[in-house]
Amino acid sequence: MRAVRVRAIVALVTAGGAVFACETNRNVGGVGRDTTPPTITLTPVVNDTQNVTTGLQFTVSASDNLTLSLIRLTYTGGYVAGPVDTTFPVGTPNVSFQRTITFPANTTVGGNVRIVGRAVDGAGNFSEDTIQIFMINVQALNILIVQPVNGAQASTGLSLPIQVIAFHQGGIRKVGFLSSPPGAVTNPTGTDSASYPVPYPDSVNYYDTVTVAAASGTITLTGFAEDSGGRRGTSSSVTVTLQTAATDTTPPSVSDVVPTRVEVSDSVSVHATDPSAISWIGMRVRSLGGAVLRFDSLNVGAGNLSDVTRNFSLNLAGIVTTFPTDVLVQGYACDKATARNCAFSQVGGVPGAAQKNDTATVVAGVTRPLPAGGTIADAIFDANDSTLFLTNPTLSRLEIFQVANTAFVAGGIPTAGPQPWGIALWPRDTVGNYGDTVVVANSGGTELSIIDVRPSARRLVWRQDLPNYLIETYKVLVSTGASRQEITVHDVSDRPQYVATVCRAAGGTACAPDSIFAIYSTTPTQSSSSPFNGKATLRMEKLINTLDTTQLFGHFFWEIGATPVGSGTDTLRIEMRRGLPYNQTKVILSACAGVNVLLNTFGLGDSTFARNSGNFTHAFIGEGGIATQFARVFAYTSKARLVHDVPVGPCATGGGTSDAGFNDVDFGMSPGVDVSDFISNTGVHVSAIATNFNGETNVVRADSIYFLDEGLRLKGASVAPVGAPGMDMNYNHNNAAGQPGLPANRILFAARPDANIDVFDTFYYGVIGSIPIRDPITGPLRVARDAAGNQLLFGITARGLVMLRLPPIANPFPTPGSVRTR
Repeated sequence: MRAVRVRAIVALVTAGGAVFACETNRNVGGVGRDTTPPTITLTPVVNDTQNVTTGLQFTVSASDNLTLSLIRLTYTGGYVAGPVDTTFPVGTPNVSFQRTITFPANTTVGGNVRIVGRAVDGAGNFSEDTIQIFMINVQALNILIVQPVNGAQASTGLSLPIQVIAFHQGGIRKVGFLSSPPGAVTNPTGTDSASYPVPYPDSVNYYDTVTVAAASGTITLTGFAEDSGGRRGTSSSVTVTLQTAATDTTPPSVSDVVPTRVEVSDSVSVHATDPSAISWIGMRVRSLGGAVLRFDSLNVGAGNLSDVTRNFSLNLAGIVTTFPTDVLVQGYACDKATARNCAFSQVGGVPGAAQKNDTATVVAGVTRPLPAGGTIADAIFDANDSTLFLTNPTLSRLEIFQVANTAFVAGGIPTAGPQPWGIALWPRDTVGNYGDTVVVANSGGTELSIIDVRPSARRLVWRQDLPNYLIETYKVLVSTGASRQEITVHDVSDRPQYVATVCRAAGGTACAPDSIFAIYSTTPTQSSSSPFNGKATLRMEKLINTLDTTQLFGHFFWEIGATPVGSGTDTLRIEMRRGLPYNQTKVILSACAGVNVLLNTFGLGDSTFARNSGNFTHAFIGEGGIATQFARVFAYTSKARLVHDVPVGPCATGGGTSDAGFNDVDFGMSPGVDVSDFISNTGVHVSAIATNFNGETNVVRADSIYFLDEGLRLKGASVAPVGAPGMDMNYNHNNAAGQPGLPANRILFAARPDANIDVFDTFYYGVIGSIPIRDPITGPLRVARDAAGNQLLFGITARGLVMLRLPPIANPFPTPGSVRTR
């Protein structure tokens, strides 16, 4: 949606009849009165679709030939406030500032917010600018009156279309419209509203057509709706002006709304109004050189409507192939008068005014809204049938996006478990093949869902119950004549969040059936004891559908925090507990191992990302969602030894005490010394991670983009803006960090907050290009390859999923020459 702008300029001028006024009204001193109004411009910050969590943000710029006196801001629609005045001292000709309005967590602000800014100068002249910003808020009762638009014209006896949209997460039970004055319109249906039965829909689109009964004046129309709790809200109002259709020689009032950035299949909204009714309505698209690219029109004369709004697809696929490309867009309409008056969009929608040409930039990609709303936490691409699977924790389902028809499967997979978050593919071998199964981390429970995603099935296969881990510190207290153990227990029964999958091969490349593992981070609970309250942990679980505890295996990655004995360290002991029906308690790390940790830094950030390599031999984990002075990343390889289920002890722990159990250790996880090495090279929290096909190049997005090898050694960095989380590497990227590889393969894609995607070289670390898209990436970004070898890019924006078919990327950076001896 584009910010809809209306300008009004008013100056204090002397009326024509006052030229002959008496001498006392003349300007005797000869000094001309200031009649020049100021200028004012309102501009949305970043985008005209904003999330209520980040506040309502826009900038104000105003200027005057002499001095500004006042800026007045008034808010209506989805947020009502004002007027809010800002005054300035004499002699201030120019001002520019940003307004950010923040809202509480439970705010009901949402939908279209209309902002009117008025600039007043010292002489009282003023001008106005108006924009609309759409506020995304699932908690708000949002009501929009779409038709007619403000300033529409009508005549007695003609039809007037009305469209009201309402949506609310809790459901809509009634929607309709109000008209003023009473009796100005008549409705053949006898009612001006519609009611809905339980279960209430969360969004409704109400259409109606009324007949104009009034002969003159104006009609005010307002949409209304009631949510499931009976709370009533109204939209902003629109005013319809009544005119006489007789001897009409004036062309229709025509306006259009087109975003400043558009995709090839985006729509243009064209509005036309005329007292003689509208017969034809359409749209024209031209190149900047004037060549007509599209001209579409529609016969609407049978409706006898004095106010018509229609959406037309730009339909520029195959016509515009280079991005970005600027085009000129105009609306078009003809009336039903005998003279058949026609016009293109006019400045301000005023008949007789100059033609209005909207410049739109055509950008790459196609965006599709989520079929049932909600939010997306993670996504993975299955090239077996060219399908992207996305986790929707808000609705507890998997979304299915089919590349072939660029459409979502309406029903998704509703059996994905409680609040699915992370998602990964099921490994088949260590060369990149996988099955038609995904592993989903259920952040609303303590299990992983194993889901068959074949089109013929799309169902839950089993849920893998996850164990509870008790993190313990072990001390021996020595007193006169006696010693005793002191074991302090920290219960961190957290739920899984992000997940990666790896496997161990059985002598070749095929995954051993009993060696497929999920590596997952947890979403922490505040109820955990300090210092683990609000902190996550990192774990691994063998994926197997059984209740036999002898076949089950779980591991808590204590290796990432191991540190030499020193001031403040604690001896670590870990117990695993599987409740009924398993009823298993097991010491998986005894005090006999002598592992020491700094307990207050052992917990991880509350949003710790996990990704696996394309060949399922490596995993990469990044600690995000924290506000400390450092961030940690962890690397894992399934090629290293995994030692488990070897009994240890009893071993003497001092003073006659002893401990026993198992000392499971995974040598594939990066040790604490490597983790600390990365800490010294960064400085802020991680917002995204990526790993390549073989796991030998790992990328971290923090204050910059950092490139690491599989041992977490820093090889280079690229400067990139913060505030955009999405990042992924070229699917064919298989070279080790710090090694040149092929220029065509060493590509990284990183989203920017300004709706562009930067393209980096991962050996020289420079920007080699930028891809423009319509909306900023706000969620995960994934690059994949389909069965035909084409590369695809997917990203989550505020308006849904954007997909790009990536062309071959020309990398201007060369492959280094061979080493020569002198």
